[in-house]
Amino acid sequence: MKNPVKIYPGFCLLTLLTLATLPISGRAQTCTVNWNTRYQEIDGFGASSAWQGSWNSVRADMFFSTNNGIGLSLLRNHITAASTTSSNDTPSTSEWWIMQQAQARGARVWSAPWTPASGFKSPVEQNGGSYLDFTTNNQAYASQLANYVYSMSNSYGVTIYAISVQNEPDNVTTAYESCGWNGTQIHDFVPYLRSALVAAGVGSTKIIIPESEHWSSDTALFTQTLNDATTVTDVDIIADHNYDGPNPQTGDTTTPAQLSVNGKTVWETEVATSGDSFDGSISNGLYWGKRIYLFLTAAQVNAWHYWWLIPLSQDTDNEGLTDTAGNPAKRMYVLGQWSRFVRPGYYRIDAANTGSAYTSAFNDTNTGNFVVVALNNTSSAISQTFNLTNLPGGVSLVTPWITSASLSLTSQSSVPVSGSSFSYTLPAMSVVTFVGQVTATTPTPPTLAPVADQTINAGQTLLVTNAATDPNVPPQTLTFTLLSTPSGATLTSLNATNALFTWRAPVSQANTTNLVTVAVMDNGTSLSATNSFNVIVNPLSSLPTVSSISSAGGQVTLVVNGPQDPDYTVLTSTNLTVPLASWQALLTTNSPVTPVTLVVPMTADPVRFYRIQIGP
Repeated sequence: MKNPVKIYPGFCLLTLLTLATLPISGRAQTCTVNWNTRYQEIDGFGASSAWQGSWNSVRADMFFSTNNGIGLSLLRNHITAASTTSSNDTPSTSEWWIMQQAQARGARVWSAPWTPASGFKSPVEQNGGSYLDFTTNNQAYASQLANYVYSMSNSYGVTIYAISVQNEPDNVTTAYESCGWNGTQIHDFVPYLRSALVAAGVGSTKIIIPESEHWSSDTALFTQTLNDATTVTDVDIIADHNYDGPNPQTGDTTTPAQLSVNGKTVWETEVATSGDSFDGSISNGLYWGKRIYLFLTAAQVNAWHYWWLIPLSQDTDNEGLTDTAGNPAKRMYVLGQWSRFVRPGYYRIDAANTGSAYTSAFNDTNTGNFVVVALNNTSSAISQTFNLTNLPGGVSLVTPWITSASLSLTSQSSVPVSGSSFSYTLPAMSVVTFVGQVTATTPTPPTLAPVADQTINAGQTLLVTNAATDPNVPPQTLTFTLLSTPSGATLTSLNATNALFTWRAPVSQANTTNLVTVAVMDNGTSLSATNSFNVIVNPLSSLPTVSSISSAGGQVTLVVNGPQDPDYTVLTSTNLTVPLASWQALLTTNSPVTPVTLVVPMTADPVRFYRIQIGP
């Protein structure tokens, strides 16, 4: 399910399995939701737009809007490999319009390469082959991926939230773009990728490994990296696909294991069935609803993805959330029963159920919002009671949303909550999501998450997210300010609870320690919190030196060595003794990799002097 070609040699295909759970009759079915028993944080739900182009805004709303769509909060896209192995080459994607539209509707966008340039592989081919992890290859390919992240931001305004090292490194096929990697190659590559992202000014981009074909099938693809103290900090997300069917006939009936990954975020990033006929039924939708439930409650993933949003025209099976014309399958709306309401930053909380419904619950302490999702996969309605325990305040009602054979993510009349309890009849073969909000009683001050001291080089841009929590419900409006800061630093609000500290350390601040104090205040009771951290700027590793200077063809060429992070400016004057302010700036190169070659026009002056200045 990685390609637009209908050939899947060696795949373990999944077919659908109707989950026939018998109803429990004559017995009260009760779900107890415990606000205080929290499990994993939710990063979101998503799917891929691989190889797609532009759509209309109606389709973008259908997938990413939380007002009239299913509210996906993650978009996975395909990176088109660069044509050469030059570190200056930049991979691309055809999906930039979709990425823009998803981001505009609040989704995070992340990218995965199916293959590097063929010259990085043996044999040299686009489809198949294995990565050659020479040092020069690692440096060049890491630079290419960093160039891609930078270009998506600079050219299209798309922030790449995370980048995968390789789509399915354990599935080498010549049927479509692929490339084999082993655990050692991934371990050796990620430090180069992290350094390249930092050098390109996109160091906040998260790194994903290994995106195996099967869920936890080859842990060696990531454990070597995580068990090494020098590389474990380079990786942010452990991800795998879920093509784990026991055989092509019986379908995926396994319960996904909870991975042990040194506290890293865990994502499931691709799954579908293929080789079958399109099935948009509620039975199929509930099959995937059960898979989502199991990944959230058993594997305890932070994010779950289906494969395609809309499949390519030749893929007339079940690889998309819709058919090839964009008509939704019920599985799309079932996914929306979670994705529209369980937003990034929510936490899964305990939802112990005595009956046959599959229940999961989530809360957001910043807003007091909570969500309970109940899946009834039986042929009979279920009379269900929900008890809400340890709430930080009161709740008066919840609003049900239903997907069934006749309803598609449709809101229903609100249900009153009495004594922190409510009851509802879950229709047969349905998913019901209950949405509510707790009202707090006592105002409390916001809090700021501690920030560790930061160490950077002169010329390097530091980005630090300051995260606040406001336990008041409804939430207060938070205002961030800098109480102490080095000159030139800024603090920009990212959303209701986060502010980004940005500072590019000037050369003049090399070998200094700079105190930063951030304050946050709410608008309801004027309660506030502060947090401080130091920014340590390393001494300059060296001063710039000109290793050679030559002239030809009306140009002067200077080869310059020096530290990596500052800008390099060529200054010129015909008089060596005049003040520096009188010298003319000819060229500035931003944070070049040294040695850097600087080329400026030659003049007709009998004598001309050149000076290299680093900045800012």
